[in-house]
Amino acid sequence: MTGTRARPPASGASPSREGPELTHQEAAEYIASMLGGLRLVAQNAQMPFLAYLINVALEEANNEKTNRD
Repeated sequence: MTGTRARPPASGASPSREGPELTHQEAAEYIASMLGGLRLVAQNAQMPFLAYLINVALEEANNEKTNRD
């Protein structure tokens, strides 16, 4: 996947469950890292429209990394 310091939610749980909540930026970084890998999977599997949609979501996640926290 992409090289970020993003971390998944604690114990695979959603941030609303027990454990420390992710900040807005941490969540956006994690989502962006996951989407980057998914985009590559879609591209390698010759799924151009799906890769495009994932890329749109990736751009939004990258925008959110710099937004409010």
